[in-house]
Amino acid sequence: MSYKEISARKKAERDAKFNPEWLVPEDKLPGPEIKDVHLWPVSSGYLSASEIEITSTNPLVILSNIASKKWTAVEVYRAFAHRATIAHQLTNCLTEVFFDEGLKTAQELDEYYATTGKLKGPFHGLPVSLKDNQPVKGIATSMGYTSLADSIPTSDGLIVSTIRDMGAVFYVKTNLPTAMMMLESQNFLWGTTMNPFNRDLTCGGSSGGEGCLVAMRGSAMGLGGDLGGSLRCPGGFQNLYTIKTTSGRWPIWGGRSILSGCESVPSVNGPIATCVELLELYGREIAKLDLEYKDPKMLGIKWDEQAEVKEKLCFAVCYDDGVVHPTPPVQRGIKTVVEKLKAAGHEVIEWDPTGLHEPMQKLVREFYSSGGTTKIVDLANETGEPIENPFMKIVCETPEISTKELWVKQTERILLHEKFLKQWLETSKKTSTGGKVDGIVSPLAPLPAAAHGTMAYIGYTSVWNGLDWPTATVPVTRADKDLDVVETAYTPRANEFDEQVYKGYDPELYHGGPVAIQITGPKMRDEKVLKMVKVISKAVGTDNYWFE
Repeated sequence: MSYKEISARKKAERDAKFNPEWLVPEDKLPGPEIKDVHLWPVSSGYLSASEIEITSTNPLVILSNIASKKWTAVEVYRAFAHRATIAHQLTNCLTEVFFDEGLKTAQELDEYYATTGKLKGPFHGLPVSLKDNQPVKGIATSMGYTSLADSIPTSDGLIVSTIRDMGAVFYVKTNLPTAMMMLESQNFLWGTTMNPFNRDLTCGGSSGGEGCLVAMRGSAMGLGGDLGGSLRCPGGFQNLYTIKTTSGRWPIWGGRSILSGCESVPSVNGPIATCVELLELYGREIAKLDLEYKDPKMLGIKWDEQAEVKEKLCFAVCYDDGVVHPTPPVQRGIKTVVEKLKAAGHEVIEWDPTGLHEPMQKLVREFYSSGGTTKIVDLANETGEPIENPFMKIVCETPEISTKELWVKQTERILLHEKFLKQWLETSKKTSTGGKVDGIVSPLAPLPAAAHGTMAYIGYTSVWNGLDWPTATVPVTRADKDLDVVETAYTPRANEFDEQVYKGYDPELYHGGPVAIQITGPKMRDEKVLKMVKVISKAVGTDNYWFE
């Protein structure tokens, strides 16, 4: 079968699994001229007052309400499954739908609680969605390839079985890019997922469907992964919280990846959520389980509840990485964070990316294709899928390198890492306290999301993957066509990425696109990074943003 035939069959199979009573009639959905649909499920009249209340509630409060028996797991599941259905109709965010299994799990959890008086675990009854590459027993895991459309795992991946045992309710999987090698969730099997804040923009990738569904409250927590920005871009592009941890903090065993065996840039898994406290709960609970005996890459380090965060912190800010100049809304977002931090009494100095960020980004791109891209291309060729996305083309056109060359580049990366550490230490010469900075604030991307099919530059996120430093997102604001006008005096640098971003920026097109920043700390300071997220979001005023 051709890729078009396989796609049509799979979409029909998925669509047949939706509850007809939850579907909005096609003629009642907002037309393409309506760009911002993230709150449309609330205003549409198709959700009940109870469903709106449940799905709009802080996930930690949802867990508390299930524990207090205010809500049952079945009530919570139904509310989120209904809202996920509408979210999909608006954005095309779902791949596999298994509502019957979700309902069965929720019923079993309610029966268990009623019979034993005990909760199954810390996530008892919480609806959790999964990036498509996370294996679930009996549910296809295609990774966006039509040639893998019917690839069905015989067992759960480790993170899936772990969270399931903690009481999570799984019911959907979400869209991602072909081979998970783009920051745009687009493939020839399921199509393109749109950003609910502006449907002309990407939701990000590769965990883009997760970010979209969580932003639309069709899921209380999403589980995705990050190899070059794949958690942070979907999180930041939809004003959500997430973290790329130091590798080995959270399990990845059993997850599917086209780049399995690429040890030069470590991949991590993690949650995307509407509040940072849920990320902390996830970290604490995972650390209690001794999963280093099940996942060879786990470090077995316990969660540090006492991670020090001083009352007054010092941040280094990277306004521009020296490769691609941020567009006006992103510049405004960074400046807003700096102003608010200073107003709150924190110190801010500048971080100089010269000679650090550009070579690290280049090395990371080379590592992605160091083992060759034949597997990526061969899987596409099996059904005739073209390779059209600009970043996929870059990866597939980068030549394979020898083992000797790989070792040379890995040595270059280590020496470059040393330079980063040296500059970090030398920030003590610039701070008023004489101490090192606590974290680095930087743009998430040069754009507030990107127009569909144009996301080719991943340097702002991938540099931290190359270092294996923990990095988290903080929602800040949204693009405004009246405030974020084109910089007519700017001349693009002599590289294709900067010119593409500059010429492609249109205030009207990007209006409403979410703007977030990253906060980064040294390796193994994951807990402190999340605490700094809370400090920054409080200063900016987005700490209670979603629950007002």
